[in-house]
Amino acid sequence: MVKSRVKLTKIGYEPQTKIPWNKGKVVGQKPALKLKEVWAIATRVDELMSGVKAQLAIKLFGKDLSVLAEKDKQIEQQVKQITGTVDVAMEQIAGEAQLVIRPDREVLSRFGISISQVMSLAEQGVGGVSAGQVIQGNERYNIYVRLQQQYRNSAQAIRDLRMQAVNGAWVKVSDVAQVQIESGPPQIRRDDVQRRVVIQANVQGRDMGSVVNDIKSAIAENIDLPVGYSVDIGGQYENQQRAQNRLLIVVPVSIALIALLLYFAFNSVGQALLILVNVPLALIGGIFALYVTGQYLSVPSSVGFITLFGVAVLNGVVMVESINQRIVDGQAMHDAVYDGAVSRLRPVLMTALTSALGLVPVLMSSGVGAEIQRPLASVIEGGLISATFLTLFVVPCLFVFFSKAKFAAGNDL
Repeated sequence: MVKSRVKLTKIGYEPQTKIPWNKGKVVGQKPALKLKEVWAIATRVDELMSGVKAQLAIKLFGKDLSVLAEKDKQIEQQVKQITGTVDVAMEQIAGEAQLVIRPDREVLSRFGISISQVMSLAEQGVGGVSAGQVIQGNERYNIYVRLQQQYRNSAQAIRDLRMQAVNGAWVKVSDVAQVQIESGPPQIRRDDVQRRVVIQANVQGRDMGSVVNDIKSAIAENIDLPVGYSVDIGGQYENQQRAQNRLLIVVPVSIALIALLLYFAFNSVGQALLILVNVPLALIGGIFALYVTGQYLSVPSSVGFITLFGVAVLNGVVMVESINQRIVDGQAMHDAVYDGAVSRLRPVLMTALTSALGLVPVLMSSGVGAEIQRPLASVIEGGLISATFLTLFVVPCLFVFFSKAKFAAGNDL
């Protein structure tokens, strides 16, 4: 249980003394007060990436803050209706008390008072003006002069301030300007020189890609954006897209380099392709593991597939090299295939088991970082199981077909 001594006196609510703790959900809510469980490091990373402390940052760009506020509320309602989105919240774009002074130009012209004179009176009277410095050794302190508190602590006090016109007459600020307290934006944020407001959201129970696609569809179908207004989705999704685009280049290049090295090692295109058969065999187990555990293809799981390809290819190299060595020693091809597969059973199993058992704690993790560790471990565990057993049967069965050209040409092994 979490104790709180917060007293919301301004809006007339009693203190909430006890708030139930529900992991992963909003744990307490009152007007102007919303509590939720977060991971400090995770939110800091999200804030560094997108400027918000959440996985998704739905940014609405435009010119008019009132239009941005209206459309942002509509988008917030649409996002909340999408399955898999949690902690949906729109950033505060209003509610900041501001002292607004609007000079009346016609009245000012009759008295011969400039606008800057009115603004300077308010600025210097309320904020103060530097009148010098106090020096104490190496330390310097500015001296500011401003009106006493009773003459600047309210809008009415500002209205009662007097200034002298050109003709010598004394005029109140209220006679030449409107002074009032208004609600305005705490700050105006911009990206690429455009005003923007942000809706933040986290993803739970679904993959981020499908959630983002649903958000885009809901906005396109239900939100009518004026000309000059646009929506962009950033945060972890943006980084995920960049990483996946890089992986689309890295993975094919890696497989091509592996194939080239295998050709140099065995001097045979057929045997290089035979070893690469382990790659789809490993994919089968990795994809099945993601499906069984209810996870989705992500950057960590993609990295797991790359690691898995290396282990699977290694097992294939061990198997093919053992069979080739027996053929060099003079055994018949079919006998060499059988003996080589049997002799490599234990080394292949040992390679797979050491990797698989070492990843069991990662697979069972549930703390901070588990959302990255578990997909990677699940892919490797499932892929090792399928690649190991299928390698022991499929590679020996296909060895004769892929190696005919190598031995028919009498190449040196």
